[in-house]
Formats: sequence, structure tokens, C-alpha cells
Amino acid sequence: MKGSKMWKMLLVVATMMLVLAACGGKSGESSSGNGGGGSEQSSSGSGNGQASEGAAAQTGSGPKYRIGAATQGLSHEFIKALVEAMQEKADELNVELIVMDSQDKIEEQLNQVDNLVSQKVDAVILNAVDFVGSSPAVDKVKEAGIPLVEAITFTQNENYDVFVGTDPEQSGIMMGEILAELLDGKGNVALLQGQIGHSAEITRGNGMKISLLDKYPDVKLITQQTANWNRDEAMSITEDWLQRFPEINAIAAQNDEMAMGALQAVEAAGRTDIFVVGIDGIPDAMKAVKEGRLAATVLDNVTEEGKRAVEVAVGLIEGEKFEKKELVDYIPITKDNVDQYYNE
Repeated sequence: MKGSKMWKMLLVVATMMLVLAACGGKSGESSSGNGGGGSEQSSSGSGNGQASEGAAAQTGSGPKYRIGAATQGLSHEFIKALVEAMQEKADELNVELIVMDSQDKIEEQLNQVDNLVSQKVDAVILNAVDFVGSSPAVDKVKEAGIPLVEAITFTQNENYDVFVGTDPEQSGIMMGEILAELLDGKGNVALLQGQIGHSAEITRGNGMKISLLDKYPDVKLITQQTANWNRDEAMSITEDWLQRFPEINAIAAQNDEMAMGALQAVEAAGRTDIFVVGIDGIPDAMKAVKEGRLAATVLDNVTEEGKRAVEVAVGLIEGEKFEKKELVDYIPITKDNVDQYYNE
């Protein structure tokens, strides 16, 4: 009986050891397979989902940080170029970039920032839709203790850590100076505005007022209207203007998408006497300047700004200190210097 009991005890111990060994193996597989966040995916299309995170856990080559980018509408060529530049730098620095497209809607952007905060990203890059309307997003991010970089556009709320971009008023000033030279200080100007309330719409408009309208009394602003940064809207508005205001000598557009829409309408009407000037330096506009169709644009080096925004975000995560604003200068582009900045 004693021998029988002894064998039974040994059998139980052996069975327990086998079970523990099996459980240990399953636990290891689960840890490496899920990577602690398999349900999250990068909306930029980088594919950092469950499988890649699992491989990263095994090889140690996973993303160093996760940075959320809440942007304006990706339907705009300029914003696409911004995101492409950010993605290029993120890939270089081994960072997962989670891109949120607000489609130019303030409420959508605020909801997306809430989403990024709930995901506990390591930093947020905000490309604000609206100067005032996007401001609550700043407090939301900072209350969560997350570093915040504003890129290209900025908010009335200055509680962000760093702004990376340009002084939009400078571009408006340059546009005004270009128009003053083209018009020889006199003529009738129509203004295509960006989305009303957007920081660039406000500051670019003020810049043109300073350098053109206030400085040259013989230059008259005969009409202005928002085309919401949109090419098709700008073309439609310009078609109407050409009927209502045949005395137009120049059209100032606060971005190149609107400038190209205006140019389409002007060319369709056979009006070779109207100067069209834009801002941003998108490829279409640079090509049109080179061809002598668009009078000028003002180059905003979005590639440099996008890359720098990611670099600064990573630096903030790692405790680096920066100036409150990191500014890049605009460059006026005319037929005289376009070849220095544009290659087909």
C-alpha cells in the first residue's frame, strides 16, 4: 500500500511539472505574438498592426515611439506633401506615425485628438483646421501630459510646446509686393480667401493689406470671397467675378490650389490681361510659373517643415529643449528664379 501511494504521488508531481511547462510555453507565445497593442494600426498605411508588432517584440526592431498627427484635409496637395515629409522622417527615426485626416472639419479634428490621447501616443503633431476652433485640442493634449507640436498652422491657444512652420503674414507681405510690382502700383485686385477663421487666412490677408492695400492708394480691393482652399470652388467664383467685375487686373489667391482654379477660369475666358498670384509653391503652380501662365507663387518649404515637426516631437519626448517657434522663411517665386526651385 505504501509503495502504491508513493507511485501515485510521483505521478501527480510529474503531471504538474508537465502542465507548468506547457503553460510557460503558451505564455511566452502570447507575449511575443500580441506585442502589447495588436489592435492599433497606423492610418498612414505603414502597416504597424498585430503581426509587425509581434515580430518587433521578438527582434527588438519595433517602433521607438508612436506619434499622432491630426491634420487638415488630405485632399489638399500641400497637406499631402506635409504628411509625406513627416512619414519620411518618421520612417528614418523608427517612429510609428498615426495620421488623422479631419477633412477640414473642426469637430472631427477635436474628436481625433481625443482618440490620439486615449491611445496614449508619445507625442501629438497638430496641423490645426481653425485658429480658434482647434484651440481646445491643445489643452486636451497637455492635460494628458503629452508633448505637442503645432505644424504649419497654429492655434489661438499657445499652450503647445513648439510651433514648426512659417510666419504666414510674411507670405501675404510677399504676395502684396509681387502684385505691386506687376501692377506698377495701381489697379483692381480680387482676393480668394482660405477657410475663414484659419490662421493662414487671417495672417496672409493682413500681410497683403500691409504691403499692398495700405501702401498703394491706387490699388483697390474690389471683391473678396472664400474658396476654402479649394481649386474647384475658386474656379467657379472666378468665373462669376469675370462676369461681374470685368475691370479686374489681378487675382490674389491665399493658396496655390485656389490660384490654379482661378487661372483655369481666366484662361478659359481668354483674359491674358489678368495676373494670378498664389502661395505655397505646389508642383502645379511652379510648373505654371515656369510656363509663364501663373504670374508668381510664394514657396512654403513644406518638406523641410514636415520633417522638422517629427524631429522636434521626438526631441520633446526625449526631454530636449526648443525655442517656442521654429520658423522657415518663404521664398517668392517668379519666372526669374523658378528654375532654382522647380525641376520637372
